[in-house]
Amino acid sequence: MLKRASEKLIFDFDKKAVGFWMEAEGIVSARFVRIFVTHEALSDIDPNGVPDFDGDLSTFDKNRDHIELAANSKFDRGETEDWLHEGQPVVVC
Repeated sequence: MLKRASEKLIFDFDKKAVGFWMEAEGIVSARFVRIFVTHEALSDIDPNGVPDFDGDLSTFDKNRDHIELAANSKFDRGETEDWLHEGQPVVVC
């Protein structure tokens, strides 16, 4: 189970994704998990959104609770990436 670790967001221009941290509750090998939400995923959430950096952040802000639930579901199913971010597991939505 993941919970929101902070309100801070970054936009990773290389990955074209909004990134944020969530905190793992319970017994897991990592305490924090990096979540990346791709531009494509954000465009699927709001097909009428502005397709740029500001539009992605706006779509993310409006749908953060839904996005966090999706990330939590992927994490609970063990669907993390094969690479780490700052030594922590990653979930890409």
